Amino acid sequence: MSCKKIFIKPIFIFIILFTSYFLLPASRSYSTALAQEPDYDRVNEIAKNLNCPTCTGINLADCRTLTCEQWRNQINDLVAQGYSDEEVLNYFATRYGSQVLQEPPKSGWTLFLWVLPVLVLLVGGGWLIFAMRGWGHQKAASVIAVSPQTRLASNAPHLPSHYLSQVEKDLDLGED
Repeated sequence: MSCKKIFIKPIFIFIILFTSYFLLPASRSYSTALAQEPDYDRVNEIAKNLNCPTCTGINLADCRTLTCEQWRNQINDLVAQGYSDEEVLNYFATRYGSQVLQEPPKSGWTLFLWVLPVLVLLVGGGWLIFAMRGWGHQKAASVIAVSPQTRLASNAPHLPSHYLSQVEKDLDLGED
């Protein structure tokens, strides 16, 4: 009896290992095929990231030209082959150039174009703060420096002398 247990246990383990060796790869390929089954939503999401090659300013998902229909079919085929979204975009970018991408790559010259708006906003905001501080100090200084007598004297060349003497008399500025 113990002899049977000794032989049955290794045979049972061998059978389990043998069947799992042949069945697991088949189940993996089956699940991969199911996972890579292209659907319209995924193809449409990838197509939204590509420009129409014939129309200007329209993405591939929204354009109804024959060329765009062919490109959507090609995206469908690439997804069915197991390409990821990024790999499909790279496929089109290497084949037709980076201008087919809705969003330009963030490297090289285009990296400068991504950073430029942020730099302009920072520099413009800094300049605006600096200018507003300067304007605030100028107004305060000019208000402090002006007295009523100085104000009348500064306007004196524009006013007739009889008018100025009447104003000084009314304000009692002429008599000390």
